Amino acid sequence: MTGFAGVETEGVDKGAMGLRIVLAGGGSGGHVYPALAILSALMRSEPDLAVLYIGTRHGVEARIVPERQIPFVDIQAEGILGRGLKQKVGAMKMAMYGFWQARRSLQRFDGEIVLATGGYVSGPVGMAAVTLGIPLVLQEQNVWPGVTNRMLARFARLVLTPYSESRNYFPRGTNIQVAPNPVAEPMTESPENLRRDMGLSLETKILMVTGGSQGAERINQWMISLLPDFITDPHYGLLWATGPRYFDQVQRVIAEKKWELDRNRIRIQPYFDAIAGSYRVSDLFLGRAGAMTIADCLSYRLPMILVPSPNVSEDHQTKNARELEKAGAAVMILESDLGPKAKSQVFGLLDDADQRAFLSEQARPLYDRDAAPKMAEMVREIYRKTRLERR
Repeated sequence: MTGFAGVETEGVDKGAMGLRIVLAGGGSGGHVYPALAILSALMRSEPDLAVLYIGTRHGVEARIVPERQIPFVDIQAEGILGRGLKQKVGAMKMAMYGFWQARRSLQRFDGEIVLATGGYVSGPVGMAAVTLGIPLVLQEQNVWPGVTNRMLARFARLVLTPYSESRNYFPRGTNIQVAPNPVAEPMTESPENLRRDMGLSLETKILMVTGGSQGAERINQWMISLLPDFITDPHYGLLWATGPRYFDQVQRVIAEKKWELDRNRIRIQPYFDAIAGSYRVSDLFLGRAGAMTIADCLSYRLPMILVPSPNVSEDHQTKNARELEKAGAAVMILESDLGPKAKSQVFGLLDDADQRAFLSEQARPLYDRDAAPKMAEMVREIYRKTRLERR
């Protein structure tokens, strides 16, 4: 177990300390980044804030959180959905062990409120908080809530979710507040200046493509079939993150075809190092329908073509995409429909500034730049109410 650097409480005057918050969430960046966005807002208004992040050692949180100098401790936890009986039994045993680890961590840290943002690690931490009488706040990113948040909702003091539709999927009586997913403050530098800095043409319409942090094989295969159109037509530009596991494969195809890429218009890389800049300079996004990807596109008012992953738990990406499509803020294309018609939709949107502007305008009400500060204030309010109740 990772050490509790900076979070020991023995001999400390608790009355002189600020709010002590525990964050839990992980497995993917989609669970980690909302927690960090809310934490950043809390830190701006709570100078004496003490924080502990609980995750697993095999989730992305084990890298992302310590990099930000946030005290981190790992517990044992695994997912249960989509596994055989033997694996499920093993995961349940691990969850029980993780529960006791989480309970011990909460007691040692003397946590006063727990904010859980989903992923299987949130289950043991959330239940440990409940058994210790520590108020629990949940933040759900997707239209269809994850199984962990659905399970914990009946014990939570507050559930934050970006979609009104999500109310239908939580237990009756859950205290729900609708608030857009919190994201980092978007870049404000002009796209033209950024393109100059990045060495990109000012004259092209740029398509940004990603299959998520690991990439998506089907999207990559389809993009290879579109690549000749980008190569031969100077009106189009492409920023494409293949995912690390597929990058060499894509490069081999390009070499075999002897395709030459104009770096002023076309950039293919394993992942986006500075993804904010890519959002800012692009005219259209094509990729997965993860909740935080959508939130980032909304923050830049970037028109979206969403291709939901068919491989995620409970098909939640399709539900996300349908909700955006229903609002008129995105176009959804199923992975199975990536073909000639989808190609026409992509280049049709790149050529149609009015339609892109319409999608962008429909997205406007779905983004709130103050989402993180508002959520931080809601967390503080739950903390204050709990303290009053205990007097």
